[in-house]
Amino acid sequence: MNPAVRDEALPRLVATTATMALLVLGGRLLLALPGTPLPEAEESRIQLRFSTRPRTAGALPPPPDATVAAPHTGVHATALAGPATAAPAASASSAAAPAAAAPLALYDGQGRIQLPVGAVPQSPTTRRERDPLEPANPVDYRGTRFEDAWISDGDAADVAQQELRRAQQKVAEVLFGKDVQHARARPSPEVRFNPARHERPSDLGSEATGDAWRAAPISYEPAPGLGGEASRRIRERVAALEREHAGCDRQRLATLVAPVRQSLDELQRVEYAYAHGADPVRAQHQLPATANGAWDQARRALWYAERQLADCRS
Repeated sequence: MNPAVRDEALPRLVATTATMALLVLGGRLLLALPGTPLPEAEESRIQLRFSTRPRTAGALPPPPDATVAAPHTGVHATALAGPATAAPAASASSAAAPAAAAPLALYDGQGRIQLPVGAVPQSPTTRRERDPLEPANPVDYRGTRFEDAWISDGDAADVAQQELRRAQQKVAEVLFGKDVQHARARPSPEVRFNPARHERPSDLGSEATGDAWRAAPISYEPAPGLGGEASRRIRERVAALEREHAGCDRQRLATLVAPVRQSLDELQRVEYAYAHGADPVRAQHQLPATANGAWDQARRALWYAERQLADCRS
């Protein structure tokens, strides 16, 4: 016999024996269960008898024993427990026979359900009169304390981010109140710059470092928009400066115009970002401030270059 087959025979034999034992035990348990007698059909039978309400307003006569009347429906349900209840049921049907001749009136003149005198409708809540022009809400919605916990479809990271955002909002409301105003940058003062009153003269540059144009005494003014007008004005002034001082040394002219071109490049980058869909927050706060700074620096460098090149103006 193959050794592999011989090694697999013993586990299979044990599994077969255990399965047969479980089947025999289950069969014995099923056979040992006591029989449950079924209830008699006559005891669980319910017979319904229909009767009409009389047209005259008034309470109906009390139904016979073992008869249950459903409110506002005119339906009597009689539970028959044996032959002894047949006589009361027959008497109830004979007593309702004269009332069947009267026409059936379920609603009054206003379209409401007609109730006997003294009857009070059993309603769990008293509803207010609804405006006839107001459409009825097809969904019976009732607010709960879990309304703020609903979220859109997302994974666990989205849920955690939403909870973190809510917690930060609650902390901000406790510290600063509900009417929180976002911080806005204070604009620069529109006054003439006075180098003599500067707190640190070393920040104004010098002739040795080549940035003495920073101390130009000119008034501050914001950039004329971010649509390209500011860069156009700077380019026109640079072209006019090079044309009017064409007889000057080209190296000297390029050195004095270099800070102007540097600020002009920064101003053009701001205008390009603003025109090609920059972030809304960045377009509202950062880009205008950067454009104002570049516009101011370019004007200072132009003022200094015109003063330095006045001796060789053509």
